[in-house]
Amino acid sequence: MTLARLVAVSLLLAASCLPVRAQEDYPFTGEWECDGAPFVFTSTVYSIGDESFNVQEVQEGTDGSYTLFLSDEVYIYLSAITADTLDFSSSESDRTLSCRRY
Repeated sequence: MTLARLVAVSLLLAASCLPVRAQEDYPFTGEWECDGAPFVFTSTVYSIGDESFNVQEVQEGTDGSYTLFLSDEVYIYLSAITADTLDFSSSESDRTLSCRRY
């Protein structure tokens, strides 16, 4: 094996061992308590209690907010996100919930 080929194989093996930043590394991912109810947010699923909904798309706003689209007509809006808190609102309700990370 030539030196160039050996270096290429070594780099490929080293790269496969490095952690890859997952899409789930959004600041809103995790378990939250929102006005007494358990919520879970990932880049692919939104859950409240025993109900889960698939997230079709995540869009980041210029103000650090995120919109999670569950369908063409339904979305949730996460804003004022800190390490421990966020505000939750939904296209299906005019209420905003205050959430704390578990």
